[in-house]
Amino acid sequence: MAYKEVFRVEITEVVRQWQAGRGIREITRSTGVARNTIRKYILTAQSCGLVRDGPALSESQLITLVQLNKAGPHQVAVPTNEVLEPWADQIEQWLKSDRLKLTRIQELLAQEHCLVAYSCLRRFIIRRGWLGKSSRTTVRMADTQPGEVTEVDFGRLGFVWDQESGRRRLAWGMLVVLGYSRHSFLWPLFSQQLGDVIEGLEAAWAFFSGIPRYLVLDNFPAAVAGTDPLNPRLTRGFLEYAQHRGFITDPARPGHPKDKPKVERGVPYARERFFKGGEFHGLQDMRRQAREWCLEVAGQRVHGTTRRLPLVVFREEEQSKLLPWDGELYDVPEWHSATVHPDHHIYYRYAIYSAPDSTCPPGTKLEVRGDSKLVRLYHKGALVKVHPRKPRGGRSTDPEDYPSELAPYTLRSPNYLRQQSSKLGEAVGAFADKLLSGPMPWSKMRQAYKLLRLGERYTSSRLNAACERALEVDLIDVRRLERILVEALEKETVPLVVAPAPPGRFAHPGNVFAICDGNGGNHHGDQNQGGSHDNYQ
Repeated sequence: MAYKEVFRVEITEVVRQWQAGRGIREITRSTGVARNTIRKYILTAQSCGLVRDGPALSESQLITLVQLNKAGPHQVAVPTNEVLEPWADQIEQWLKSDRLKLTRIQELLAQEHCLVAYSCLRRFIIRRGWLGKSSRTTVRMADTQPGEVTEVDFGRLGFVWDQESGRRRLAWGMLVVLGYSRHSFLWPLFSQQLGDVIEGLEAAWAFFSGIPRYLVLDNFPAAVAGTDPLNPRLTRGFLEYAQHRGFITDPARPGHPKDKPKVERGVPYARERFFKGGEFHGLQDMRRQAREWCLEVAGQRVHGTTRRLPLVVFREEEQSKLLPWDGELYDVPEWHSATVHPDHHIYYRYAIYSAPDSTCPPGTKLEVRGDSKLVRLYHKGALVKVHPRKPRGGRSTDPEDYPSELAPYTLRSPNYLRQQSSKLGEAVGAFADKLLSGPMPWSKMRQAYKLLRLGERYTSSRLNAACERALEVDLIDVRRLERILVEALEKETVPLVVAPAPPGRFAHPGNVFAICDGNGGNHHGDQNQGGSHDNYQ
């Protein structure tokens, strides 16, 4: 027969009823303990000095009786060996080949009329070494202070319909559990990128109305760059977020679920109690239902360890101990590496941004930090440039970033060309203003470039004198201005005569467009060849 352990409280009850004058049969019916076992405990208690009408059982006497709670030398320590030994090969196949769980193996054995308890089956498998080496000892972690530690873990929930992509996608659950109260927050998401995870954490801080001091998390790539069990290295983006919110990140060791025991079984619980059997209309509806489930179901259950309601403990003891949350959502940055191109720009997120040539010539490696508003360029840890964030296809160029000798040729800006022209002389500036005036100044950009090159070729003084002569006769043409410089006409005192433009090929004399009166002339300017024409009134 199998050995049945009698607990301490049952031994106390047996002795208490015996001292109350009840017989062994009556004690058996009320406690369920076998008569021989009751007789054994009573005889041992009497040998320890306990009398029927004397004082109650002392602690030392009770310890002596509890020590009898062991299998005797003539008893079979593991009676299930004889039952399970014929099924050893089949059990090994179910475990290693079919990868069945122990509960399923227990059901299959029961179908073959082999009835064993789950604990007996598990001990049999462990002794065979089929479950691997397990820890012989377990040390319970010390309880944390309210608001001190929060644990985060990820797990699969299942497939849901995604309205944006128009297909079914795998939904993951990010579970955040407060270590003291066990109050939890579930955040469904489709990916575990840095922005998605930070969005979920921001929703968790808003849900808790506070931030913990320590965050124990899993080794997911968006937060942990290297899974070193001794020196884990956080990603730059997540480390910056932790510094902004003020908590300290403590990644768990890879393959050590006991480093975060309070959240480890939470994801399967959420999958069974929240996701399975639910109806969700997209990710946002799923998140809304998850929030309600955390408040109404998970927060109102009696926790298996604390035996208290997590939501009640959180509101009464832990919420006030959390770090304050300012209510402003964190602007998630993105870090990238970029190289300065020969045009003195870098390429970031489908837009281009200029880099200062003085500190970052072409070929320089830069670190780029971009958020929703600004793009910052860093060289060897030093901030060298800040640009406003541009959309796809956009461009942000600072004229001061170009080398001084290349700026007018690389920057297509009429206002900039006006400024550069005015530096060559007052007349040159006035000539450029007239040249670039009008509703479409960019149509004269090429002539403005040529005007600046004339100043380099013929000196600014000669160009300024030539522009003075051209402005006197309203000659706003760079080609003719160049002719003045080539023939050195800017110093001539005679009036500048501008040759009239040659007539066009299809030009007509003015009388063609004249409208005659009613004396016989027609409106085409021809002589009347016969016939009459109506007079114009």
